[in-house]
Amino acid sequence: MKTTKKLKLKSSRFFEKEMSSKAQELIEDIKLKDRSHLRLREWYKRNHYEKSLKELRKQYEKYFTIAKVDGRTFTAEQFVNQFEIPDIPCIITNTTDDWNVEKYWTFEKLYQQYKETQFKIGEDDKGKKLRLPFKYFLEYLVYNKDDSPLYLFESSVEDMKDGGADMIGRYKSHKYFQEDFFALVGEKHRPPYRWFLVGPKRSGTTVHIDPLMTSAWNTSLQGHKLWVLFPPDIPKCVVKAKGLAAKKEIDPEVLDESIDYFFYALPKLIQKEGADNLKIVMCVQGPGDTIFVPGGWWHAVLNLDNSVALTQNFMSINNFDKIWRSVRKERPKFSQRLLEAFKEKRSDLYERALKLDAIDKNEFRILKDTKPLSSDNSSGSSSSSSSSSSSSSSSSDDDDD
Repeated sequence: MKTTKKLKLKSSRFFEKEMSSKAQELIEDIKLKDRSHLRLREWYKRNHYEKSLKELRKQYEKYFTIAKVDGRTFTAEQFVNQFEIPDIPCIITNTTDDWNVEKYWTFEKLYQQYKETQFKIGEDDKGKKLRLPFKYFLEYLVYNKDDSPLYLFESSVEDMKDGGADMIGRYKSHKYFQEDFFALVGEKHRPPYRWFLVGPKRSGTTVHIDPLMTSAWNTSLQGHKLWVLFPPDIPKCVVKAKGLAAKKEIDPEVLDESIDYFFYALPKLIQKEGADNLKIVMCVQGPGDTIFVPGGWWHAVLNLDNSVALTQNFMSINNFDKIWRSVRKERPKFSQRLLEAFKEKRSDLYERALKLDAIDKNEFRILKDTKPLSSDNSSGSSSSSSSSSSSSSSSSDDDDD
């Protein structure tokens, strides 16, 4: 009842003691497929439902160091110079003034509009999307007591035939993120880049880097999210706390879910490594806030309450080099399609991509042809070898996700 009133839901299905038998049946089937290693009773074994996320938030307040700017006055040029070019995360407040949030983006309005629409809330071990009508997912959001609930994470809204496609016209692209070169290949050929998110309290995403080194923006329409971010030079094994798990200083199981990472792994990681050494950046994102995550930055997110958000990944002139190198390595066929689009529509980008290819091939040739150093090598040769090795290491770190 308390959650129903807070979310201003009106349907009688949200005023019962528990979710309907139909919703329960569908949810249990999806749970068994989405996390096949868990039995149903293991979804709530840590009793996180009874724990205070307000206290968890207070625990991390000392690390809330992210820069904040006001979207009503902060210009696109200022954003590029202060955050995008130097690769610095930030929160931009007041970014949904013209999005008609009360008309389109409340839980009740979404229920009225999309209750029969089937959204992705998980995937099975083979990567098949697991979908559920929104009316049943909202029941689950209201009644569940899971430690780390299922998370609605839909990337294909523009293709949905049972509603959802009209969602795209109900928000406006922020003035800071107008440029996206992946759009040159057309919607059908580009990788997934746009997501509609509905996260029950305690749901989230564990530590990761966004695909293909793309930068991202995430706008909260309802609810609050706890974020932790680490710069690209912090090793994967450190941010994911794999070393602590290997030494049995933490249970490896607590690395699987976002809420466990924030409750157990992150405090231990900070204690062990030190917040300054980790270069940790944290924040709470509230309604109307848009967070900018530069490409290559590690991040994890926890929904402190029931939330609705939109997020997009993008390629701009300011992150072009690292994304092109990642696309070329991770998606070679797509890189050829993208290169052809550059050649046809943006000759400047085409020339830049070819120049990067030539630079990288030359560095690889130099590294391949370098002979092992002997005791009578000159110091000049040693310096050259060291420089090539450093460049190679830096490049491989960028693609580690």
